Parts: sequence; C-alpha cells; structure tokens
Amino acid sequence: MADIADVTAELTAIWPALAAALARDTTPGTGTGRALTAAQVVNPDVLHATITLSAQIPETTRYACEAVAEPWQHRDLEACLLQVPRLASRMHDLGLYRDERTLGRLADGWLRMVKRALGLRRPDTDIGYDCPLAADAPDDHADGRRLLRAGEDGTLRHGAGGLTVEWAVQEVIYCASPDCAASWPIASWPLLGRLLKTPAMVAS
Repeated sequence: MADIADVTAELTAIWPALAAALARDTTPGTGTGRALTAAQVVNPDVLHATITLSAQIPETTRYACEAVAEPWQHRDLEACLLQVPRLASRMHDLGLYRDERTLGRLADGWLRMVKRALGLRRPDTDIGYDCPLAADAPDDHADGRRLLRAGEDGTLRHGAGGLTVEWAVQEVIYCASPDCAASWPIASWPLLGRLLKTPAMVAS
C-alpha cells in the first residue's frame, strides 16, 4: 500500500481533471442536429467517481475524526483530503492500527477509481489465485479474494506543451478485497509464490 500522504496528494492534484472531464462530457453535442442530454453523453465512470468520492471522502473524514476523538467540522472534499494523512498518523499514535489500515485502503481505492475514470490506469490482471490470507480472515474477504497484478499507472505532468501522461509499470500484486491490506511488491513475489503452493489456493 502506497504512503497515504503521497496518495492523497496525487488525488488532490488530479481531482480538478475529473471535474473538468464531467463538465466536458455534459456539454450538449451539436453533431447530431439536436442537443443531447447530459445523461446521454456523460462518461459513466467519471460520473460514478465524482458522485462516490464527493460523498465518501467527507464521510470517511468525519468517521476518522470520531475515531481519534476530534470534533468534526464540515469541510469540502479538498480540505478533507488534506486532513486524511494527519488523521492516519494520529490513529497510528493511538494504536488504532486497523483503522489506520482501513483509511489507507480507502484512499488507495479513491485514487484507483479516479485514475480509471480518467484513463490513467490500465486494467489490473487476475493472476489466477485467491489471496493466501482469505482462509484465515474470511470476514475481510467477503467482497473479493482474487489476487490482481496492478496495471500500468499514469501520472499527469505539467509541461511547456501542456499536460502529458507519464506511464509507469506497477510491479505489485494485491488482494482485490477492499478490506484486505495484503500486497506484494516484486521483491516479495518469491514469498508469495511459496504461499500459493498450497493446492487449495489455486483457482478452481
């Protein structure tokens, strides 16, 4: 799992691009001889990400404040994102490690959602195995247990010619469950291979 400060910083940086994409998508078209409604032209991934994150990020920040016994003050999405790394650090200091991991997983998921909506993340690949932790923690795998190899990840770069996309291969395998923190960078793949030797872990 990436550092939560880096995740929220990147999410803050690309959030305006998501809003711009939604505004562009909902501009009526003129090529058909009649104006199209927003529902007809909007990119569903962009719309879903915008609606989901606009609700989830402030709500998650409110729960995080409650977890560390801080008073909640309503903030907009960008202000909430600024608070997330501090709240995660506070959870760590208080020994709330499960809450800290949950907050980190949620932030990772938000960033993946936005990048997919903007075309900045290639599809992940199912490697054909279930998470080796699923048998011991079934409650954490109710919403998925497949192991996925992360797809290429794009980062927006500002340059003299405008915005460009810089692509990077993510050498990491992770569990698809939003409640499981398991991930293996390339240096840990030999260990993962040994864990997956158990026949019961092979995809049926």
